[in-house]
Amino acid sequence: MNAYIIVEGEQTEMTVYPAWISIIAPNMQRVLDARDITHDSYVLFCGYGIPHIFQHVVNSVKDINDINSRGNSTYDYLIVCLDTEEETREDIENHLRDYMTKAGVLPQGYPIIIFEHKVCMETWFLGNRRLFKDNPNGDEMIKYLRHFNVKQENPENMESIAPDRWNKASFHLKYLKAMFAERNLKYDKNKTDVVCTPEYLNELIVRYEQTSHLKTFGSWYEFVKNNMLR
Repeated sequence: MNAYIIVEGEQTEMTVYPAWISIIAPNMQRVLDARDITHDSYVLFCGYGIPHIFQHVVNSVKDINDINSRGNSTYDYLIVCLDTEEETREDIENHLRDYMTKAGVLPQGYPIIIFEHKVCMETWFLGNRRLFKDNPNGDEMIKYLRHFNVKQENPENMESIAPDRWNKASFHLKYLKAMFAERNLKYDKNKTDVVCTPEYLNELIVRYEQTSHLKTFGSWYEFVKNNMLR
């Protein structure tokens, strides 16, 4: 199986996705050039945010159509991973459809699979119940816990504590940093090693499997497990 993957961000997603894929489907090999695929390969590109990612998808469809038309190794999927933030999956699908229609291009013989992070990828990271401290010491984390308990409730449903100051994605990032600080650890978008470990990923998988939480993470995980793993 070969996959062409486009992610929204140039920091978090570009480091976390390769790490997690190597854990779940170690047979998958990352290539740097889209034309270098063989078998069980994937290429990963950054879409540089919204709305730029939609044009990147259009360009990628053209690229994949050309590569697949030449025979030899071909792509089976075009995978798009992005944040919903304040929008819905339907909004994202409509935006992408508009760009594709305007460009007059369609994928030839492979599907476009969208995996949304509801609200953002940091929302998924909030699902680690072992990281969560039930009795936090810091004033900031105490305030956040009173607002929403991400250990007991689905992090995907958390609203911003102060919508006039931070949108949901910004607040989810602040909450995550506060959680790590309670454990004397640090998370940053350009320092994601703490969430790239098998242990951290397994906590998210267990949370998804044991509860009805993190469904957007679960969709991505199930796809990788069922389609990439050999």
